[in-house]
Amino acid sequence: MSGPVLASADLWIESPNPASSEERRVVVNARRTTVREICARAGVRYRVTGGHHPSVVLWNGPGHVSTVDCDNHRLYAIDRTGLPQSSGMRALRMLEILAYGFQDYAARESIVGRGYFAYPLTPEHGYAWLAEIGRRGGQARTARKGRSSRRNGRQNAGKP
Repeated sequence: MSGPVLASADLWIESPNPASSEERRVVVNARRTTVREICARAGVRYRVTGGHHPSVVLWNGPGHVSTVDCDNHRLYAIDRTGLPQSSGMRALRMLEILAYGFQDYAARESIVGRGYFAYPLTPEHGYAWLAEIGRRGGQARTARKGRSSRRNGRQNAGKP
């Protein structure tokens, strides 16, 4: 199986709402899958063992909802209308929604820090912005290091 493709991160994932009684009836009776199966479809290594894992449902409803089934197990319903058509990208986007929308531990542990999503840098996020927040060096980082080394008793920052 090939590895997952790099996707741009969705910075506006909506939070799920509790399912109303009508929505709950639709979601509980829908075909279910698990986070483990979604990881397998996305080509992502599932990194959690043990415990009860929630079920996941795709539905055409308005937005993402969560509820419990008849056995009191968590049930997440992801709105399929905004998902990509490609199978691998669809599974990867579902994992992102589970990790950051539903705050699902298993999905988050499987994708966080693994390089599956690229942060979308726009023109206003140039090198000056990166330097300002302390990434990739830059003048702001150099000045900050100089101040901290003077505080620590060294006269010339970075010089022997």
